[in-house]
Amino acid sequence: MHAFRLALVICIFATSASAQIMNVARKRIAQGGDAAGMVNLPYYIQDNQGNNWMIYQNGMLQLQGNFPLYSQGAMLTVNGQQGQTNNNQAKLDQDTGEIVFENMNVSGVVVTRRISVDKDLGMAKYIDIIKNPQANEVKVALRINSTLNYGVQQAQNVDDSKKEGNTLGWVGMTQAGRAVVEVFAGSGSKVTPKVNWPQGSNNVMANLQLTIPAGKEVAWLHMHGGAATQDAGVQLINELNPTKILASIPKEYRKLIINFPGGQSIFGELEILRGDVLDVIEVRGGDQLKGTLKDASLKLITPYGPVEVPVEKALALLSVGQFRPRHLIGTADGEMFGGTLDATTLSFELSSGQVMAIPVSQITRIGLRKRDGEPDEFNFRTPMVILKGGDRLAIAAPTEPIVLRTRYGVLALPATSISSINFEPDEQPVHAVRLIDGTSFAALFASDTLSVKLASIQNDSEAALPAASLAMVQFAAPPAEMTVNTPTLSLINTDILVGTVSGDLHLDTTFDTLAVRGREIARITRVGNSPVDVQVTLWDRTIVSGQLQEADVPFKLACGADLKIPVALIREYTQPQPEPSAMVTEKIKVIVTELNSDDFKARDKAQALLIEMGPEIGPVLIELRAAQPPEAQERIDTILAAVKATGVTDPLPANANKDQIMLPND
Repeated sequence: MHAFRLALVICIFATSASAQIMNVARKRIAQGGDAAGMVNLPYYIQDNQGNNWMIYQNGMLQLQGNFPLYSQGAMLTVNGQQGQTNNNQAKLDQDTGEIVFENMNVSGVVVTRRISVDKDLGMAKYIDIIKNPQANEVKVALRINSTLNYGVQQAQNVDDSKKEGNTLGWVGMTQAGRAVVEVFAGSGSKVTPKVNWPQGSNNVMANLQLTIPAGKEVAWLHMHGGAATQDAGVQLINELNPTKILASIPKEYRKLIINFPGGQSIFGELEILRGDVLDVIEVRGGDQLKGTLKDASLKLITPYGPVEVPVEKALALLSVGQFRPRHLIGTADGEMFGGTLDATTLSFELSSGQVMAIPVSQITRIGLRKRDGEPDEFNFRTPMVILKGGDRLAIAAPTEPIVLRTRYGVLALPATSISSINFEPDEQPVHAVRLIDGTSFAALFASDTLSVKLASIQNDSEAALPAASLAMVQFAAPPAEMTVNTPTLSLINTDILVGTVSGDLHLDTTFDTLAVRGREIARITRVGNSPVDVQVTLWDRTIVSGQLQEADVPFKLACGADLKIPVALIREYTQPQPEPSAMVTEKIKVIVTELNSDDFKARDKAQALLIEMGPEIGPVLIELRAAQPPEAQERIDTILAAVKATGVTDPLPANANKDQIMLPND
């Protein structure tokens, strides 16, 4: 192989017209390149500003020449661990020129790092792809750490002018007379890290906390380089164009990036064409014409009725399908309409002034120029239907209940309580429902059609959308975020229900049958693998085991729906704020009346007694507070703050494995 390469170089050298090819061949030999696209490390990349970038194992970078700023840059850790590679090689992506470190197993996730250097900008660009291969969601703490060759004289975070408090990057002026520039997010992004630079150190860190759903992957894009001055570095970050940064990244990776807004180039799974200062039409064969679309509107015949989109509201048009093309029109409101254009030609004026009639049958894509006042990102939080064909339709939330078939019976829920229904979930063959209270469960949409009023069609008629055509329905806002105080019931089929046990239960123990109010239960867990044996923890940490007489546990969702949950499906029920027993509640009411006593000693004694009773009485105090006079309300607030300050956020014993009977103090 070496002899062949040497002969190849000699042959190329003999041909003066091929001098440039000879240089490329020399570089490939020096880098250790082979037919499989593998290169030896460190890998060297020279930019147009005199920097020599070196990429080492796991993607760590260094600089040589031109006051090398980085000693160890862009080091990635996941939950405090670094990825490891088994050899001193990396893959060179022949299409993108990126150095790729693939499939590094780190702390339960799989990491792939894709690294390139923007030679004109003089910055290294990283795409760190984090995949969760597990069956459950995982929480990961990501950190990018860079150590510099020179001390930092002064530094500053660069915040996003569009989103107050969001940090885009960091700039530090070094003793070498050049500034380090670290970019961790793009302007307008909802996901930004916390940046930490210990005063006086030559080390800077960016930390990002993420929750990755089961089987999904996300990507964090960050960039590292330098500038002549600190002000120049700040200006560089502020003037970075996210659309241009993402333009060279393949679509399959670009849509994973969470810390740069996608601009208007990705619409769901489709890539649309956008013009800068002119409209663009792409025709079959790949030619692109730039100018101005002269038609005032685009009229579309759709299965759900005629749609007319004014050109000033349109973003793009795509022709989808090879044999019978279907047209998709995207709008600035985040909608995508699919159907057939009600026209045979479109009028287009070239920048030269010539007007052409372009046959619709020859158009593959149209990108309309960005207009003043156009939003930087689509608003996908409004009620919306997404069809399997790519349509995204804004709707008015249905007034009729949505009927769902579940393991717990047929539910008729108001649309306003449903966040979304995913008709094509990856993890299960049925539909995935999420409610606004955080509940998530598997179900079947019970109707053959969904009747909705489309917000963009100017009439009062409803469209009956076939259930088989639905990919996703979003009726309300995203689910509420669960906290340590959220009562939840997790089931063996992975459903998570947010709410409380609402009825009375009867537990047959080895010594007696206990009648238990559902509101007093702090926890229910299975005993071993038994489908009928359970362990119940009460509000006062009493723990008893046995079998429930009831086959189903009555359960009220936080959004108001009542369910019957088979005992055999229960994995664990947790209520961090159970109510005290009726006897203790009456005792609390008596003590609360003393908070308004004429005797200040009695008031102080009552306050001390209630604090001593602990955080378990919090829900009762909150319920009683509104009916109390002002001083008693102030004392209740003091009591609530005191019992919360004890640190008891989980009143349940850890690793309980036997019955414990705790009697209340008289």
